[in-house]
Amino acid sequence: MVGLTQWQSSIVETTSRISSGFSLVGASFIIITFCTSKNFHRPINRLAFYAAFGNIITNVATIYSMEGIRAGRGSRLCQAQAAIIQWAIPADALFCLAMAWNVYLTVFRKKTTKQLRVLEPLYVSLCYGIPMVPALTFLIIKEPGKNKIYGPATLWCWIGTDWQILRIATFYGPTWIVLVLTFGIYALAGRVIFQLRRNLRHFAKESSSSQGTQALTSHPTARQQEPVLIVPGKISVTTVDTVEMSVAQDANLEAQTHIKGPRPSSLFPGITHHSSPQIVPDIASYTCHIEAVPHRHSRVRLKANNALEANTAAWAYCRCAMLFFLALLITWLPSSINRVYDLASSGKTSFGLNFAAALVLPAQGFWNALIYTVTTYPACNNWFRDIWVQMKQPLVWCRNRWRRRFDSSLQHSQSLSSV
Repeated sequence: MVGLTQWQSSIVETTSRISSGFSLVGASFIIITFCTSKNFHRPINRLAFYAAFGNIITNVATIYSMEGIRAGRGSRLCQAQAAIIQWAIPADALFCLAMAWNVYLTVFRKKTTKQLRVLEPLYVSLCYGIPMVPALTFLIIKEPGKNKIYGPATLWCWIGTDWQILRIATFYGPTWIVLVLTFGIYALAGRVIFQLRRNLRHFAKESSSSQGTQALTSHPTARQQEPVLIVPGKISVTTVDTVEMSVAQDANLEAQTHIKGPRPSSLFPGITHHSSPQIVPDIASYTCHIEAVPHRHSRVRLKANNALEANTAAWAYCRCAMLFFLALLITWLPSSINRVYDLASSGKTSFGLNFAAALVLPAQGFWNALIYTVTTYPACNNWFRDIWVQMKQPLVWCRNRWRRRFDSSLQHSQSLSSV
């Protein structure tokens, strides 16, 4: 390994394998929890679930670390390791772009969860299909008089050092274009969401403070409203949404009131109120049917609350997706700096940068699982509780069986002693 001592190479190799192990555990956790509990079936979790398979495939290659280099450039291990890394690592960045695109569709196109789910097969096909094209191409192509494209690349087998331009053109360049597009989408969506949330909160506060004042000023007779009074031959009406009232004139007066809709509440326009009973003509019965129109203020307030809830959900999705984007930056930044340093220093190798790349680049599954756990903590808590309950059942059964045997043996010994 040119530029690194044997001790440094050993540290980098061990770091790469440990990081790959953590990533395998994290990606496996995502897959297992998603398959065993519907509480994790959210749109952003579904994309993390699809990306977890690529993380596992990546770690199968990175956990071999320098074994591919030792096997030789033309070995199957080296070629397979290089092709997997070229294919699976960029797929994670494309899934992050798919998450950002879902944020765009949610905020700007008002797409629902069902509509986003329809796009998931397309996302999976593109995220795994696009990077597969160069990965397979480099595996097949071999120019006469030149080495294969895949070969030793410091940390593991990948695009050889004699094909540096392909590293930029097919790996780092496209990945950073994806990162810039992702950041641009989050910047636009975040700006719109923040503005909407601020306006809706301001509107909600104003509506809450002015609701009582508007009701009283619009209906001054509200102060003179009296309770319902029913007398033979007379009727008095208070305001409800819908009231059907019958009054009989015989001695045994029965009044039946049927209320449809909400309970009696505030006053509505179009209803005449009486501060004293009104005389009804001398007829056997009198039926009064009143339908009131709900407050326009209430309808506007309800729409505002619904809009606030929708934008809160959109912000929660955007916040979670931005965490995945942050993890992607942590993964790619040290490796990209290492690649730029390698080009600028004419092939010199930095132990610190290679150590950082070996630490974070294979750990995509670990970072994704960490964010997955944090953003779905209640579901994870319930999942672990259910697992613990299932694990306790055999222990409880064994304990009860042991107690029964102990009690029976104790009773048997007592019966023998009494004899």
